Amino acid sequence: MSKSRIFTSAFFAVFVLGELSAQELSFSGNLTAQAGAGIPSTHENKGHFLVGTTVFDSTIKSYTDDSTLFVNSQLVYDALSGLSPNGTESLVSNDGTFAFKLKEAYFDYNGGSFAIRAGRQIAAWGKADSIQIADILCPQDNSSLIASNYKESRLGIDALRLSFIQNSMQLDAYWIPFFTPSTLPLAKGNPLNPISFPKFYEGYELFSPKTWSDFDLPEKKLSNSEYALRLSSYFSKFDLSFYGFYGWEDTPFFEYEPNFTSESENADFSSLNLKGTYKRLLMFGADAAIPFGAFVFRLESAFFPGRYIQTSADYQKSCILSGSKVDFALKRNQIVGLVGFDWDAGSGWSVMAQYVADYAAGSVKELDRKAYLHLATLTLSKSLLNELLSLSVHSELDLCDFSSFIEPEVDYSLTDSITVSLIGDFYLEGRNNEKGMYGIYRDLSCVTIKGKISF
Repeated sequence: MSKSRIFTSAFFAVFVLGELSAQELSFSGNLTAQAGAGIPSTHENKGHFLVGTTVFDSTIKSYTDDSTLFVNSQLVYDALSGLSPNGTESLVSNDGTFAFKLKEAYFDYNGGSFAIRAGRQIAAWGKADSIQIADILCPQDNSSLIASNYKESRLGIDALRLSFIQNSMQLDAYWIPFFTPSTLPLAKGNPLNPISFPKFYEGYELFSPKTWSDFDLPEKKLSNSEYALRLSSYFSKFDLSFYGFYGWEDTPFFEYEPNFTSESENADFSSLNLKGTYKRLLMFGADAAIPFGAFVFRLESAFFPGRYIQTSADYQKSCILSGSKVDFALKRNQIVGLVGFDWDAGSGWSVMAQYVADYAAGSVKELDRKAYLHLATLTLSKSLLNELLSLSVHSELDLCDFSSFIEPEVDYSLTDSITVSLIGDFYLEGRNNEKGMYGIYRDLSCVTIKGKISF
């Protein structure tokens, strides 16, 4: 059966079920169109379109007193053919122009002291804003970087969630039988593709994965299931949550495999195959939110015991040339922490600031990262004209190499349902032209026009 017929059948089934068994049925959605082009300083991308998408987002909700049927899906058109060419998103094989995305589709039953949710679902963990620390339950859409929203980038997981509710506390237990990886910019039309998967590395031709079938994904079997726990407590003076996760890294580790010109051990090679493999992951985390007057202070931390970390391409190259064993990932204990605050300054002003620290224990000379990474974020926003006009600036600063990202945005509400926006995405190199966290995306700096109608 074609994907379009599957979608039509699913939509019809949900509609009929809602009509027959629900007390209420609601339908809502929005249509978003945006186009963005590279600014003059982007060199190769100067004046080139880097964004060109139209997204129809629809939500169907059917509910009774104690149960809910919820479906959220998207139909996407990308004029750049930048959607990842895989079997679950592209409507046509290896064509990144059209896609159907089933974001969420679950059944929820609330029994008072307990609740059950089954199906594709999205859950946000942690208190950080636009930063991933303990928020690892759901994978991310890493195929979109420009004019994107971190909250909207979460992908749904196919899971069974059992919740126990007692006064101000809730315990959520997840069983995730099927692994869902983060989406990668595999399509040739994606502006991120030449950055994430370059054609050459230090003179060697690099053959990168083209579709998901080229990755070593975990086999779909019971022993490869993922498990998660979340304990949340809500008090008058503060909120506190604890997390536990045992599953898979949602992004692959890359191995550079040489293509030898002969079977001789001393044979030369002029090209490399880039292979991707997924590894197991264990995480313990916690967060807290503490209101104090016009401020809300946020704390979050995550500990990853024996986490696999990518080794550098230089290290792998030296191992290949010396004939020694190549480790494309090595285990290290890692801890990540955040402290931040939100401030409602009045008169339509709000301020949000965060500091993030990331430490990997042990030797890092073989790894594709520094031992200690840290960054700061600052978001300023102001509403005007009875909240019809909204101005904001979000910025991130890499405190190791001082590369940075700045995103100013202007939103104006033409009506209650129509909003137009002007968005800038600017990636800057650090001191001494260091790429750092953000400088590698310098050529993706652009200005985007966006329109959204909700219904």
